[in-house]
Amino acid sequence: MTGPVGRSGVPTVAVVPLRDGTSGKSRLAGALAGPDRAALVVALARHVVATLVAADDVDRVLVVTADTDFARTALSGVHGPGRVLEVVGQPTRAAGLDAAVDAGRARALRGAAAARLLVIHADLAALTRDDVAALLAAGGGVTLAPDRAGTGTNALVLDPAGAGFTFRFGPGSGAAHRQEAVHRGLPVSVVRRPGTSVDLDTVGDWHALPAGVRARLAAQVPAMADLHPGTPAAP
Repeated sequence: MTGPVGRSGVPTVAVVPLRDGTSGKSRLAGALAGPDRAALVVALARHVVATLVAADDVDRVLVVTADTDFARTALSGVHGPGRVLEVVGQPTRAAGLDAAVDAGRARALRGAAAARLLVIHADLAALTRDDVAALLAAGGGVTLAPDRAGTGTNALVLDPAGAGFTFRFGPGSGAAHRQEAVHRGLPVSVVRRPGTSVDLDTVGDWHALPAGVRARLAAQVPAMADLHPGTPAAP
């Protein structure tokens, strides 16, 4: 089942890997208590998924997680016009971010043999619909959205989804994804936008966000307002 399809009649499926409410945001453990970190994971995921289901060129959103009960509760009430939002369980035998994305791609291709895939992290607090449109407008092959440091990958578009691409998320993923694209003979585009560059893993990331975004998150997770540049991070 798909909604109105995007480029050349090919549906776009967004895959959002999501941690559970206890292990997520571990690098903020020195600054936020466990319940506050869980609330932050929920607030960020709801923002990202709500942005995707409202995006004109996204037909389906697959949230891949090892904790489906947590994800369904966290995303309760998030919906968009004509979009399909589905929580996909990540097999316990296949742990890790790359495995989560692989599970999402497999589910996407079962629903549409020809599709393009948008992989996007669940903690992009400043993500907008314009950011999503810019990623999807870049063209075929592989589109990368780097993190703030320019070395990681916060979002990736694979067009077509079934291009045999091996995902390489983690430290140095930007260079690894470029090398994989070259190996596969796929053109590479890079999209740099404020809404895709800052994920939220550290106190430094928090202060790199626009003031309006920080105010929105602090209204949902009040403890965030107490994160100052000198707040200790987890070792």
